[in-house]
Parts: sequence; C-alpha cells; structure tokens
Amino acid sequence: MFKKKNKAILRKKNIVQDYLEAILFAFVVAMVIRNYTFQNFKIPSSSMEETLLIGDYLVAWKMTYFFTDPKREDIVTFRYPADPAEPEPRENFIKLVGPLYWDKENIFFKYHAKKNVVKRVIGLPGEKIEIKDRKVYINDEYFPCPYARFLLDTKIQPKSAGGCEWDGKVMGSRDNFGPITVPKGQYFVMGDNRDVSADSRYWGFLDRHDITGTPSFIFFSKGEAPYKTMREHYFKSMGKKEPGHENIRFDRMFKRIK
Repeated sequence: MFKKKNKAILRKKNIVQDYLEAILFAFVVAMVIRNYTFQNFKIPSSSMEETLLIGDYLVAWKMTYFFTDPKREDIVTFRYPADPAEPEPRENFIKLVGPLYWDKENIFFKYHAKKNVVKRVIGLPGEKIEIKDRKVYINDEYFPCPYARFLLDTKIQPKSAGGCEWDGKVMGSRDNFGPITVPKGQYFVMGDNRDVSADSRYWGFLDRHDITGTPSFIFFSKGEAPYKTMREHYFKSMGKKEPGHENIRFDRMFKRIK
C-alpha cells in the first residue's frame, strides 16, 4: 500500500513538472519570437496620421535592422526613450532576467519594457537638422515632406510658449527648431502629424539600440476617420465623444506601410 502511494505521488510530481516545463518552453519561444522576429500592436495615438490611424493593427518586422541601418523616411518602431527603463517604484521589484521582474507587493511576475512607438526617420547620424516655419532643412537644404500634416494655422515662434527643451536647454519650438547635429549612432525622428507628435523635438535623439523594427503591414483596422481640427483632437484626447462611430476599415486591411 505504501509503495502504491509513493508511485501516485511520483506520477503527480511528474505531471506538475511536465506542465511547468511546457509553460517555460512556451514562454521562451514567445520571448524569442517577440524579441527577434515580429510583433503586432495597435496604434493608440494620432501622431502618425494620416499614414497610420488610431485603431490600425500592425505587424512589425524586427529582423530588418539586424542587417542594415535605418534610412531616411523609414517608419520605425522603437522603445520610447521617455519611458522608465525599470518598473516603478523600483524598490518593489526584483529583477530576474531580461524584462522579467518579481513584484514583491503583489507576489507575482511582472513583465516590464518601454512601450513601443512609431515615428518616421528624418535625420541621420552626422546630419544638421533645422526646422524653419515648419519646413525641414537637412544640411541647410530644404527637404520636402509630402506626408507631413498640420492642423493649426498659427505657427509657434522659436522662443514663444510651447518651446522644446532638452535637459533644460531651449532648442526652439515645434515649428522652429534647431539647428542641431545628429550624433553618431543616433537619429532624429518625427511623427507625420506634426502638431500633435511627441518626437525628437521634445525628447531628443533616438539611439540606434532602441530601434526595434519597422511596421510591415496593417492586418486589421477599426476606428473613426482622422480628425481634421485641433478641437476634434482635444475631444478625443479627453475621452469625449464627437458625433460618429467606429467602423471596420476594410480598405486598410493588409495594406503595406510606407
């Protein structure tokens, strides 16, 4: 009888061990796929309209920049530099491996990584970038950006309200910025929807190491039409509803991003 109980206990242990190993294997595979091949995510903001719309679901290919560097006008996904590198408050978490932490307060695992965002590469390493009256100049030559979108008629002057500061130093404004020179190994990125994009004008250069991939295509899209005025933007950002409703945008499904 005693031996039979021991065998039953061993079988239960083997089953538990099998489940744990399967879960661990699935986790490792998921991490490899997520970190090194592709990733899907939803566009939450209007900073890239009308190229990318709120409610677009993207597939981002992460292998592209393993073999080559980003080019000008590439749309890239990257870890948002302004996000904290580790979960906060830091004393509540024990780092285990990579982005995996142990939450001491909730007694459970926590995955923490900077959020992935999408912008367009404008300035490459070593280039001089300047914005004058919303026009982009690269190495003192005007660079047309046909995808750029503006909602406001009023332009912000270099030292007026709404200025852009890096580490306490005024770099100009949203519409009149620089000049600055992009350091080696870094990039200057901007959103296509220039009046509402939090990009390099506000938080600085993007490190090459933080670029995670490039969105390849839209596999699903649902939402309202892009707003046309700052009033609409205000209502959406405050969570207020304007007349209208969300629709599935069939014309955007499986659309290549460029």
